[in-house]
Amino acid sequence: MAAIPRIPLAMSVPLAALAAVAAGVGALDPDLYARDRESFAVQAAAQDWVTLLVAVPALLLLALAARRGSRGAWLLWHGAVLYLAYTYAIASFMVQFNALFLVYTSAFGLAFLTLATSLATAIRDVPLEAFGPRWPRRTAAGALWAVVAVFAFLWLADIVPALLDGTAPETLAESGTPTNGIEVLDLSIMLPTLAVTGAWVLQRRVRGYVLATAALAFTALLAVALIAMVVGLVSAGLAESAAPAAVFGLLAAGAWTLAFLAARSTADEDARVAAPAVAA
Repeated sequence: MAAIPRIPLAMSVPLAALAAVAAGVGALDPDLYARDRESFAVQAAAQDWVTLLVAVPALLLLALAARRGSRGAWLLWHGAVLYLAYTYAIASFMVQFNALFLVYTSAFGLAFLTLATSLATAIRDVPLEAFGPRWPRRTAAGALWAVVAVFAFLWLADIVPALLDGTAPETLAESGTPTNGIEVLDLSIMLPTLAVTGAWVLQRRVRGYVLATAALAFTALLAVALIAMVVGLVSAGLAESAAPAAVFGLLAAGAWTLAFLAARSTADEDARVAAPAVAA
């Protein structure tokens, strides 16, 4: 079995500490987001609860399982790290400057470096034979492409009319920032990566399986955060319907299920049967 690198897993501890501080203060201190627009502040605080109660424990538990030799847990762990990198990239660029700015940037930087280092190792060292015939290849690819299509439509529906009218996108009224950092990350990095990952999975590429497992775990965590945001907006009287929460609930359930199936279908030991070699 290719060794699971210990140093990136060890980075889970300081990363979890940084995220716990940022999310804990954001969830418990109502004054932290005082400079932000009300809608944005409500959503940020709601996500902080998810980060604190779901993402940080998931990061540590998956790191522990990976340290004990679970390759599936290791691949899922990348999704938790990606969630924190994504979350604190957005916080670094979109939250109005506050006392936790250096915590946001430190969490973002540490998560990014940890993710890049460990993903490169996984893509290089995990053999194709580790991904068994029960790995949900077609379903995972379809799910990733569905996520790409839905969020590309949502963001372009916000951006394109504004471009045509020569006005600012509606989402900027909620964030009060020059641009929407979520749209920037999604349209430039996340959605293109998910799209090509789906193609790599269908081509049975190692990099496809590795990235898809991480992407499914990331999507599941993000969907839970989106549910919390919708509930927070409704509770604050800033949204009339909680219907989007049901949609995000379905997304969370589907992503969690596929992530679990993908991890369970990933062998901890290198297979000893012949298989076509496909370059990572």
